[in-house]
Amino acid sequence: MANVSAVEFPRRYVATDADFGEWATAEPYFQELCTRQIASLEQLEKWLIDISELEACFEEEGARRYTAMTCQTDDAERQQRFMHFIENVQPHAEPWRDKLRRKFVRHAELLSLPPKRYEVLVRSMRNTIEIYREENIPLLVENQKLVTEYQTITAAMTCRYDGQEQTLQQIAKYQEEPDRKVREETWRLAADRFLQDAEPLDRLYEKMVALRHQIARNAGCEDFRAYAFKAMERFDYTPAHCLAFHDAIERVVLPAVRELADERRRNLGLDTLRPWDLAVDPDNLPPLRPFQTDEELAAGCSQVFHQVDPELGGIFDALRTRGSLDLGSRKGKAPGGYQVNYAERRLPFIFMNAVGTENDVRTLLHEGGHAFHSWACRNEPFLAYRGAPLEFAEVASMGMECLSLPYTEGFFGPETSRATKRFFEKIVAFLPYMASIDAYQHFVYTHVDAGLEAWKGYWQSLTKRFAPEVDLTGLERHDRHGWQRKLHVYEVPFYYIEYGIAQLGALQVWKNALADYRQAVALYRHGLALGGSRPLPELFRAAGCQFDFSEPTLRPLIAAVMQKIAAL
Repeated sequence: MANVSAVEFPRRYVATDADFGEWATAEPYFQELCTRQIASLEQLEKWLIDISELEACFEEEGARRYTAMTCQTDDAERQQRFMHFIENVQPHAEPWRDKLRRKFVRHAELLSLPPKRYEVLVRSMRNTIEIYREENIPLLVENQKLVTEYQTITAAMTCRYDGQEQTLQQIAKYQEEPDRKVREETWRLAADRFLQDAEPLDRLYEKMVALRHQIARNAGCEDFRAYAFKAMERFDYTPAHCLAFHDAIERVVLPAVRELADERRRNLGLDTLRPWDLAVDPDNLPPLRPFQTDEELAAGCSQVFHQVDPELGGIFDALRTRGSLDLGSRKGKAPGGYQVNYAERRLPFIFMNAVGTENDVRTLLHEGGHAFHSWACRNEPFLAYRGAPLEFAEVASMGMECLSLPYTEGFFGPETSRATKRFFEKIVAFLPYMASIDAYQHFVYTHVDAGLEAWKGYWQSLTKRFAPEVDLTGLERHDRHGWQRKLHVYEVPFYYIEYGIAQLGALQVWKNALADYRQAVALYRHGLALGGSRPLPELFRAAGCQFDFSEPTLRPLIAAVMQKIAAL
């Protein structure tokens, strides 16, 4: 059924009753756009706006079906509707999009385009033309089917504990309990549940890697890493920069990790830290349980956002009243959290798996930052500029986590300092883990022929390199399959380094806020409002940050974080 409720942004080119659930509806529009005569800059801009409207309608249809499916993966009808779009609608658009991109580039060369307005768009289109291959269309469809299979397998994972069937997200909250026996029992339950599906997940990943390697080779790339860097438009850094970031984290962050781990071990009275000792409060205090219901979580975050900036609070309240939040964990719901933008209505939707933990508060603040980013760009005429590079999109989310820190007392009360300390400790712990996930994928996709057992062995070497403080004695099989629990490895390969890059940007937002809070918020919002219209380094500068993830930037930021932890 067509969406006809987009009253804020009415259709001007596409018929109001056009239903993009079937390809037959979309094809005439693509045909007309490909054959339309363009003789001036004004006509080119009108053509681009019409393309944006068509693509927004098309994109929203897919996004709505994807969201419905992930909200309940065990609903066969929702999955069928999504797969119908992926298999029978979306692939038909790709050859037409290639024609449109080539037409744009030709006219960009003929017409005198304002450089500042068009340089990012021209660069993006030329890059996409370079790696587009029609023979990859069915392979990309197959890749999405494999991703959906991963989501279905993991969404079905539950454990029986405390007299009830619980999702792995619900089980995870027991890792914060002071009772070590409870922590170990629930850790093993969840880890063993993943191992039950280790073999099918292994076979699934092998298929994914082989398929992605073929996509890369078809596109003229040496391997999937080279292809991914082009497809993700990483114009401002290379694989070598990522590997250097891993090394810098080893030199700068691991000493801080060891310092915090030694303190944790001493305070808990342990000889060694086991995996089930990492999420409990380092002073063995009871877990923070800042809310009971989804409504309490949403209301509390609304209060925080209003204090950060009244306009942002109003935007979040609008999302609540429009039904744009699905917060709670339940059986059959895909794991993880995300924010998706319904492109036609230009309305964000937030998906997550809340179970009442401190981390859930941070997650909604994080996804709220993404939503504010989407909202800030919603009046941009070109769809291509309504999204930003992932490295900066994550500054929007992580930056909001940092800007929210002074206002979380409504959740944590007298425990606010404790919660803030845990927030910064998790940043220190996250960076080495991020490096592990990224380094693993660098190895896999440049050593495709090495095979699964070699990949697993390399993962274990990364665990030793980046998590030496954790005692995994007797848990070698769990460790060998630990990468399977990170959905990004399966669903969005190579999308993880962005979190590390953006974390450094967010920490710069935090330091700006310590100096002048209102100015920091203003700069943050200024950067968000640019969407994807400027190159990545300019977006960082607009938000008051430097785009750099080398050791000279990393070292003082980690020093500031450790000073803050010590002060708390």
